Amino acid sequence: MFLPAAALPSGRRLSNLLIVLGLAQILIWGVAAGLAYSSTELDSAEQLVWGAAIEGGYWKHPPLPSWIMNGVLRFTDPSVALPLMMAQAAIVIALALSWRLAREFLPPAQAALSVLLTSLVLYHNAGADSYNHNTALLPFQAAATLAFFLATRRDSLLYWAGAGFFAGLSILVKYVAVMPLAGLLLYLLLDRSLHHRRTLIGLLLGAAVCALTLSPHLLWLQQNDYAPFQYAQSVVLPLQGFGAKLGSVASFLVTQLYRVLPLLLVLALLAWRRPREKKEAMPLQQRDRLFIWIATLSPLVVTILFGLASGTRLEARWGANAFLLSGLLAVMLLRPVTTAGLLKLITVLTVGVHVLLCAGLVLGKSMVAEHFGRTTRANFPAAELAQATQQAWRTHTTAPLRIVATDIWLGGNLRAFGLPDIAVLIDGSHHKSPWVRREDVRNCGAMVLDDQSKDGRAGPVNPPEQLALIAGAATTGTWQLAWGNDMKQRRTVRWAYLPPQDPSRCAQ
Repeated sequence: MFLPAAALPSGRRLSNLLIVLGLAQILIWGVAAGLAYSSTELDSAEQLVWGAAIEGGYWKHPPLPSWIMNGVLRFTDPSVALPLMMAQAAIVIALALSWRLAREFLPPAQAALSVLLTSLVLYHNAGADSYNHNTALLPFQAAATLAFFLATRRDSLLYWAGAGFFAGLSILVKYVAVMPLAGLLLYLLLDRSLHHRRTLIGLLLGAAVCALTLSPHLLWLQQNDYAPFQYAQSVVLPLQGFGAKLGSVASFLVTQLYRVLPLLLVLALLAWRRPREKKEAMPLQQRDRLFIWIATLSPLVVTILFGLASGTRLEARWGANAFLLSGLLAVMLLRPVTTAGLLKLITVLTVGVHVLLCAGLVLGKSMVAEHFGRTTRANFPAAELAQATQQAWRTHTTAPLRIVATDIWLGGNLRAFGLPDIAVLIDGSHHKSPWVRREDVRNCGAMVLDDQSKDGRAGPVNPPEQLALIAGAATTGTWQLAWGNDMKQRRTVRWAYLPPQDPSRCAQ
């Protein structure tokens, strides 16, 4: 027996419920990581290093996620929980913006249902176990999509400017943001009701605002020989033959299917519970349906087309921004009769899935891995390494330790576990670390840490700049770090001490 529509919570109550669930999602991941992890994930460590300095760009990626990290670090110290909470906060903001967009099409209960469903995609919970460019992109992509839709419906130049601004910010997070943006432009071509001069003026305004937003980074790219594009070209894996391309697409889609499996299971439950003769009335205009289809599917479709056209192997993580409106599309297609009971059931299921995924991932990478003697990016003894680094430095000088030359993962872990004020000279390279000048190393001195293991390194083996620093060191040594309970898994880290020549001139 179905409850009457009047029994459904009001829009305000549903908004408050979603806010509480969002805050809980951020908190539970932060607490779990803070209690269980003894090191931080690679991408999170990278942002803890880059976030120490504001640059026009970084050698691998555009700058906005690191600018955000820099802003947050002005109010708190680096920690293992911080980047994970920032990642979940980015997702929660993206879901909130998706809720706002869904309210343009659906009544409050169905809009809330669409957001709960979207949150079940693994990219929006356990798949965001580090703060990186994929997770940071989601709120900006959602904001650009919302502003674009409102611009097409309100016929407002202000919304067109907002769409351009958030489109620019999206690209400042990650260049692949152009793929969902391309989908929005495709919608403009297909919706003939928008083919008038006012739309063209708005689109030109948005493009101008987007270009203005990107201009500082574009200048940096020119001055730095387009370093992120060179990095991208160095890591892509070209494919030979159409069969290899199809195989890459198939593997990519299988992985994406796994990432949306929790959503598919709940959708199966919704389809099973819905009476065959009943569907929720959903008087959407044809142009609204077209927008939902294109905005939902274009990120995934354009990514696949890019892989086929370029002959590049598709990486699984490239699907991270492809499912932001999946719940909205599902509700539009299934049209479930949304009762108070159904909404409560889906809420309980969603919370349960989130808790199980969080507990499974965190415990699997920490306590369970420790029990079986396995090494993960989350159970490395980072605090022990930071303490040993500080002690070795203090053995030779009373000057403060300002610079550590090491790979980006060890450097980020040092900042998160006891050395929050150090600047990391990544792989000993000033090209990768423009915030550390050569005279800074000379004046301040430095500790050099070289991970001797080839397996699981976060940087190149034997980076020449770092080896040159070690060759000129006053003192060297090695540490054996117990990573996992098997002696074979111990990590050998070679260290070197570079004495400060003029600490009084060391940059603070």
